[in-house]
Amino acid sequence: MSVCNHVKSACLFASLTLLSANQAFAFTLTRIRVPDWMDPYMAMFLVFSLFGYLGLVVTKPRGVPVKQLSRVKFSPLANFFRVFFGTMFLIFMAMLFVGMALRRYAE
Repeated sequence: MSVCNHVKSACLFASLTLLSANQAFAFTLTRIRVPDWMDPYMAMFLVFSLFGYLGLVVTKPRGVPVKQLSRVKFSPLANFFRVFFGTMFLIFMAMLFVGMALRRYAE
């Protein structure tokens, strides 16, 4: 299965997760409010993104900062971790902002 199919599956899973709730109940986490039903999903994507980042740091070439990885040729495993980290982090941030919007809508 190609990476593109995995990205499509992750996006489909995230969209179905976001559409599954019919009410937005929220808790307060400092100044960020998100619905309670999103907690396990956000924790899951946060753990996955941390796993991807750690995998990227372990498999990247020595002497190359993480910010400059897009300019360097490296192994397919490191590229997988780079794409995986980016995808999971973007889904986490999208869920965070959608959760904040749902909370504001529910007020």
